[in-house]
Amino acid sequence: MGLFDRFKKPSTADANQASDGVEADNTATETPATEPIETTPPVAEAVDTAEKPEPGSYRKVRVNPGRRGWGVGLVVAPEPGRDLIYSVTGGGIHPVAQRIADMTGGTPFDGFRSKADFSEIACAVIDCGGTARIGVYPMKGVLTIDIHGAMPSGPLMRFINEENFVSGSGVDNIEIVEE
Repeated sequence: MGLFDRFKKPSTADANQASDGVEADNTATETPATEPIETTPPVAEAVDTAEKPEPGSYRKVRVNPGRRGWGVGLVVAPEPGRDLIYSVTGGGIHPVAQRIADMTGGTPFDGFRSKADFSEIACAVIDCGGTARIGVYPMKGVLTIDIHGAMPSGPLMRFINEENFVSGSGVDNIEIVEE
């Protein structure tokens, strides 16, 4: 038997040979039972219903810089017509964007699958290390939350300041602002 012969399915000749009293080796053709593989990105934990605002109303949250992050923190306050929590992190809604949407009543929006006008975006959650997206959203007047601990850099760094940018933020760096 060659090296690859044991991985082939038994032919009818092999089956006939097995019925003549010679056992066929079928162990290599059996497939072990496996768990299904998760292919979707992780989703943020559901927020307690006590933290969610009433449908059609909005709350403010403060997004603080994370460990090794930059900035002093941003207050995100969605409002009618400007309530998109824009996730531009490689496809899908990032857990930070989902958490902000859940806590504020904003609408999570996948910026890779579709586009929205900058005037409709309450904040953008990005995953940029420091040249392009890090400055585009601040330049357009959009509050920007970078999940990486990046500092202002790149050709658009002159638009990044503590009033429009925070970095290194995770789900644990988001808190409700009591009015």
